[in-house]
Amino acid sequence: MKLKDLIEEGPINPDDGGEILIMSLKTLKFAIQKVKNPEKWAEKYPRSLPKLVDTIDTLVKVLGKMKWKS
Repeated sequence: MKLKDLIEEGPINPDDGGEILIMSLKTLKFAIQKVKNPEKWAEKYPRSLPKLVDTIDTLVKVLGKMKWKS
């Protein structure tokens, strides 16, 4: 089952939420590692670039808020 399907099923149980988030972050990490030639992508899709950068900035802000004190 895809992560998107889990989220679309309805409210997420808080106990499952952490596991879903961990899976999503692992998927993101894997996707980032596979990135090659972002310059070419930016040249090919210049209209999509501002939205992508905005999305990345938002993601970085949210992840920055996840720093928990132990």
